[in-house]
Formats: sequence, C-alpha cells, structure tokens
Amino acid sequence: MKFKSIIACGLLLLGVGAATTSCEDMFTAENKLVTTDLAPKDTLYQVMGIVQRMQKLADRTVLLGEVRADLVEVDPIHASADIQELAANNVSTTNAYNRPADYYAVINNCNIYLAHVDSMRYGQGTDRYFEKEVCAVKCFRAWCYLELLKIYGEVPFVTEPVVTSDAAEAIVASGKKSGMNEILSFLINDLAKYPYMDDNNDLSQSYGNQSYAGIRYDKMFIPVRALLGELYLWRGSYTQNQSDYINAIRMYHNYFTFTNEEVSTGNSAAIWNDRNFNRENANAYNDNFKSANDCAGVLPLDTTTYFGNVTDLRAVFNSQYSNDYYPAVSPSERIKKISKSQDYCFYYFDSATGKGQPIPGSHNENDYKEKIQEGDLRLYAVYNTESNFKESQYNSNVSPTKTFITKYTSGNKSMNNDVHQSYIPYFRNNTLYLHLAEALNLAGFPETAFAILKYGMSYYTLKDYVSEDEFNRLCAIQSYGFTRQENLYTGDMLTKTTGTFVIWPSSTFTTQDVTSNSARTWQGGNEIRHRQIGIHAFGCGDVEYDDKYDVNTEEVNKFIKDNFTPADTIELEPLNPGSSAEDSLLYEEGLFMNAVIKAANEELANQKAAYLLTPELRAVRQAHVANLILEEEALEGMFEGLRFYDIMRYQMQNGKVTGTSATITMPACITDKYGDTPSMTGKPWYLTLPKR
Repeated sequence: MKFKSIIACGLLLLGVGAATTSCEDMFTAENKLVTTDLAPKDTLYQVMGIVQRMQKLADRTVLLGEVRADLVEVDPIHASADIQELAANNVSTTNAYNRPADYYAVINNCNIYLAHVDSMRYGQGTDRYFEKEVCAVKCFRAWCYLELLKIYGEVPFVTEPVVTSDAAEAIVASGKKSGMNEILSFLINDLAKYPYMDDNNDLSQSYGNQSYAGIRYDKMFIPVRALLGELYLWRGSYTQNQSDYINAIRMYHNYFTFTNEEVSTGNSAAIWNDRNFNRENANAYNDNFKSANDCAGVLPLDTTTYFGNVTDLRAVFNSQYSNDYYPAVSPSERIKKISKSQDYCFYYFDSATGKGQPIPGSHNENDYKEKIQEGDLRLYAVYNTESNFKESQYNSNVSPTKTFITKYTSGNKSMNNDVHQSYIPYFRNNTLYLHLAEALNLAGFPETAFAILKYGMSYYTLKDYVSEDEFNRLCAIQSYGFTRQENLYTGDMLTKTTGTFVIWPSSTFTTQDVTSNSARTWQGGNEIRHRQIGIHAFGCGDVEYDDKYDVNTEEVNKFIKDNFTPADTIELEPLNPGSSAEDSLLYEEGLFMNAVIKAANEELANQKAAYLLTPELRAVRQAHVANLILEEEALEGMFEGLRFYDIMRYQMQNGKVTGTSATITMPACITDKYGDTPSMTGKPWYLTLPKR
C-alpha cells in the first residue's frame, strides 16, 4: 500500500471554508491537500485536524442551547445583536451563530477520513491498527449531526466525501433533507458494534499519556457508550419508542460501570456546614467545573487568540475589562425562583444522645447572609457578585458591579482579557446521570429514576429503596462484557441479577450514611473516587432524609385516594383482661375480633401494594418524576447550554414537538409554578437553515 504524508499538521482543508457562491456556503470542496492513502502518522494529523475544526463550534454549542431558553437574561444594551436575536428566539439566517457550514466542515473531514483510512489494517497481534481512531471519528460525526438536528430539525445528510465543486452543487441543488429518526438510526447503527468490545474503555484514542493545558488526550474524545445513550434518548424522545429508552439505559449503565474505569457522581456538593445555616461551603461544588475529569469528553480550546481558535464564553457570561464589566447575559429571575423554591435539608446527628434529626432550611430569605442562599446552594456556588465602585467612580462607562459565572472562570475572577478557557464539555457526567434518570422514568422505572435524584445509584440504593417489582424488571435489562456479578447478591438472586442493570459493584460504588456518625460514613468502604450521592444533594444537602422530597407527592396520594376503592384500615380495639368471667369472655371475643381486623388490614395493605403497581398509578408517578428531573436539569446544568434542549426533549416526550414547523410550548410544570416565558412561547423550535 502506498502512503502519502499530509502537508500540514492536523489540517485536511476539506469541507466548509470561506465561500463566495451560494452553494459553496454549505459544502465547499477545497481539495488542494487531498490524500487518499493514510499512514499512521497521517491519521494522527487528520484526527487532530478534525478536533481543531470542532473548536469553531464551542460558542454556539453553549449559546444556542442557553440564551434561547429561560435561565438567563440578556443585557439589551451591551449584548451583541446576534445574542439579542437568540434571546428573542427570532434568529435570522445571517446570525453569527446560525452557521451550519462549520458543522459540515467537521462532517466532511470525518467522511474523507473514513473513506480513505485502511480500517482493515492489523497492527501487532489481532488488533486492528486504526480501530480506535475510526470509532473516535465516527463519534465526532455523530455528535455534529445530533447538534444539527437539535438546532434545525432536519438537515442535508451526507456520509460520503465532498471533494469536487460538482458534488457540492448537486447536494445543494437537490434540496433533500433528513430528519431525526432517519439520521439518528444511521448513526446508532454506525456505532452499534463498539460498546460490545472488551478492550479500552469506550475505545477512546489516547496518543500516549500526554496532555494539553492539563487535559489528557483521551479526554478529548467522545465516549461511544455515553454518546449512544444520548442518541437513543433523543430518538426515543422523538418516536416514543420504548426500546430506545431501554437501550439508552443500557448504554448509560455500561458507561458508568465499566470495570476499573467506573464513573461516579462524586460528593463535592455545595453544603451548609452547620445546622444554623450560617457557615456554607460552596467551593467544593465549584471544583466540579475546574477539571475535565468530571466530564465525559471535552472539546479542547486554545487559551489565547495568538494560537488559534478560542471561545468568547467568558466575556459573554462574566464581567471583564473588555466588556466594561457588563456581561452579555446574567442569571434570570426564573433560575433564581427555581433555586429558592427547593428545600434544603441538614441531617444533624447528636453524638451525646446517639440520635439524629433532619433540620429543614428556612424559606425566609432574610434569615440568610445573602438572599440567594435560600433553597438550593448551586446557584450561589456558581454566581458571584462584587462591587466595582472604585473603578466606576473614575469611569462612568463601566458597571458599578462585577458579576461572574464561575463555570467559565476556572475559579479565577481576575482574568486577563486574552485568556480563555481551555475546554468546554461534550457531556458532564452528572448530566448523563440525569439523562439516565430520564430514560429510566420513560421506560417505566420511576422509583429507580427518582433514586438517582435522591440517593445516588448503587447496590445499596437498589436493595433498600427500589420496589421488588421494579427491581425484577430491571433484571431484564442486560449489560454486556463487564460488571457481570455483584457478590452481595447470593443464591437465586445472584443468578437473576448476573449481567443486568442492577449490577453497580459494591466494591466501587458507595452511598452515604449519616445516621450513626456526625462525620459522614460511606457504605461498603471509603473509595472516594466512586462515591455516589443523589444529584439533588449537590445543592440541597442530606436529601435522603428529606421526607418532603419523595416519589409520592400530593398528586400521587390524591390519585390513590380517588381511585383506590377499599375502605381505610380499621383501628384495633384496646383490650382489658378484667377480673370477672364476663370481662374475660369479652377479652377473648376482643382477641378474636382484633385478629379478624388485623387480617382484614393486612389484606387491605396487600391490595393497596398491588394497586401501587398498576400502570395508571405508575403513569402519575412518571409525570411527577419527569417534572423533578426537568427542574433538576436546570439546577445542575444551568448556563452550560442544555436548557433549551432539555425543554425540547421534555415536550417531544409528551408529543408536543411535531414537525420542523412546530412552535414552542412550555411544559405545564414550568408555567403553573413559575409563569409563562413570552420570549419562547409561540416561537419556532428550530432555526431556519440558511439557503446559502
């Protein structure tokens, strides 16, 4: 086989570039550096060239998903016209963020690589030399198509290289577009074989143990199991196909529990350190956003403009000298209300008495040093304000207040204007846990979905908090290639659970226990790397002891009361043996009657327990848990570019996003609790695909 070297490191200049004709805006064929025979060194350059093209997508990935939604407000004076269009959901085809061409630049580079790489070439032994690179490139292509579908609804679908002007002209002239079902089905089938291979977690390419800006090279690639979970969840949301939800559950589970590379929630929460709610620790939660290790793959970025592609997200979300300390966007009243409405719970254990009790946080904002500390602490942890009075005295053009979203500062507020963040996440691990909860709930497992929010997923959670009915049905969801058994399951249980979803190895996944020690202990050991807490606990404390945060709420209990026909339980009569024969006889009769009443009550309890498993009640529970998940996604994912798509997916699942011409309706759980969102309601879900 003849090999030709590629000329420039990382750049195969194919796909979309600057163009002048109408057709070439979408598909430009610049074939000056085409190479069709790829040596190993060439493929490395080409893959890193794809990563470099991906860097152009960073800002719009976040802003299209965040600014169009309801968790941020835009400064009408200092925000750019393009960002103001996003906020109004009135996006023109000339908007700087409405450029599908850059996605197709990546896609075309992927198509060229896949068309010409010798995927059948073997290295030493039986391993195929380029297997991991091929998987990585297919994941990049799939991620780009998923983003395009979320933005536009339907798009031109191209899987072959575009290397001539005639080919580009033909694609544009055809006007053919494909929708979510067709494209996602292709992508799922394209990646289907990789999760069942035993070697190398997610087949992530590593190129050795090197790193860039503190990011390991293997973190620069998208884990195939996590990506497939997303693809199945989106296709299931679009089609309401239950098998897609089951496959999403399987893929998320396999990603989280991969042997020796398990992914946990961790326990770096924003918490109150005492029962008087006057000594908070929010820094631990901030740490979640300083490390790429908390992400399932990141898009690496240049940190200074001198070197190439940078992101302007810091200046959009934060006060900087370059924007006169007026960020383009800031937290909305909506996210502040969502945050304040949450119930904080502090579990206080008194070592002197050996007893503990949950202490609820106050819902009087005046009880706190800062009003934003009421309720959930995550907004307080990532949104900081400070006075800029001294500088504003001497320069009336600058803001008297500085504000920061620390998700985009890496903990450093005093930022040089030309220093940009080094990455954005493809997916954060805790976001994937919430998406697993979504898939579980949609597939008919509301208790298990809720357990992810309240307890954290582990053997202990499944054993203690999930009903036998759900547990048995979870055992039907097969896992593949690893985590085959859990030693704490024994006998028939071991056989039933082997290789299924309920395997969360107790040797690595541990849950918190605060009932016996004021300093928290962990079930099963002290493996810090695999500690699991409920996602809601990242801002609301010891939620596992909060009785108000429950899978059954007023709606569920009302449904039971309205629909469960047997009478209430009967109270047992107090018995007195007495001293006379008559009293003794009455006592014997009382014993008999109480035995009858007890048996009747037990039967009633059995009927009620059976009723709790009915599809009707399960649907009510599912609706309640879906609302909790959507609210939790706002609290955990705020400002990360997820909110618009979370709402879209929620409405898809309820059959309220039909066709690319459908307009936005907000979920009732949002409007009933927080009011409508005029900037969204009635506006298009999807942007108009530029014709050029």
